Amino acid sequence: MQVPSMFTEILKFRNMKNFVLIIVWSVLALQPLISQTVTTFTFGDPDDAIALDSNGNIYAAGFIDGSIFKFTPDGTGSNFITGLENANGIDFDSSDNLYVNDWNANELLRYLIDGTLDDAITIPGNPSGMLKAIDNDDMIYTRYGANTINRITPDGVITQISDAPELNGPVGLAYDENGNLYVGNYNNREIYRVGTNGGLSYIATVGGSSNLGFIAFAQGRLWGTVLGEHKIYTINHNATDDVTLFAGSMAGSQDGPIAQATFNRPNGIRFNDDETILYVTDFGTKNLRVITEISLGVSSETFNATQIALYPNPSADILQVRSTGLLGSITIQLYSGDGKLLKEFATVESAATCIKAIDVSDLASGTYFITIRDSKGAVTKQWIKK
Repeated sequence: MQVPSMFTEILKFRNMKNFVLIIVWSVLALQPLISQTVTTFTFGDPDDAIALDSNGNIYAAGFIDGSIFKFTPDGTGSNFITGLENANGIDFDSSDNLYVNDWNANELLRYLIDGTLDDAITIPGNPSGMLKAIDNDDMIYTRYGANTINRITPDGVITQISDAPELNGPVGLAYDENGNLYVGNYNNREIYRVGTNGGLSYIATVGGSSNLGFIAFAQGRLWGTVLGEHKIYTINHNATDDVTLFAGSMAGSQDGPIAQATFNRPNGIRFNDDETILYVTDFGTKNLRVITEISLGVSSETFNATQIALYPNPSADILQVRSTGLLGSITIQLYSGDGKLLKEFATVESAATCIKAIDVSDLASGTYFITIRDSKGAVTKQWIKK
């Protein structure tokens, strides 16, 4: 990767030691972006929710097949549970008991780690999403047909968290870093923050068509799948409708670099514990997709990524880059998917709000990366050229 020559001008008043450190940091910050790779684990028909046990094994539900499939971290697959009608949301408690929603059978099931059925409770209204509570071994689950969010204790005591009118086929569930609960509507692709009183606060509508699969939270943001668009998005949970396309384009099953990889109706989505590997089920191909080196390259020393917005994303001719509250001069760099610097712009000193319009009409369709830096550091975001 080449080092931008413009650094000499931007940093001409800094000493040589600082200059070298910033150059090295900037190269390393972008490197994880361009090394993300998609591979496929093939066994059975996994097409729905995903959960990981305490040993890092991956479990994926088969909604159509009515099974739960187990994958070791190296991709070896096996049958874990069979004979369900429509295996939907799944998650583990702290003792590695697996909770499963059987959507059409209207049952919530608990299995021991050896696959033995331990409990079964009738849950009318199509139990769908499942997530372990952040504070204990209760399980949070949604009812797709009844439009509610509920909590169930290990002893089977059920309480209702929300039946807010905004719920419209709720499925996906996620907690953020502060313990706030989020829910995603399958039907209209809307995501909401769930209040302690059960009220909902609108966050975003993900994508422009089809259905929202599941959601997850990692690396300081929400993630969601949109089935019919064959795409994976990231969502800024501290803003409104700040949604960025992360991966995907046309329907396909191509592995390889993230910029070229394709998905076929991505649905389930889950990160490993250290948030470096992303697992996604493809409803269309019934395979488990694995995205490694998932770090977006944002250092703990950098500024807040929520201060940056790219729009439209995707875009065809003009890309607007908006930055707010950054310190000192701001530099905007546009990189190709393989890390080549294509465009670079320096903005005015100490601008409270900066909006830069970049002509991208000369670029080929594909995935690119935008790096914005100020005097405190840098952040990189993905952008898609139509």
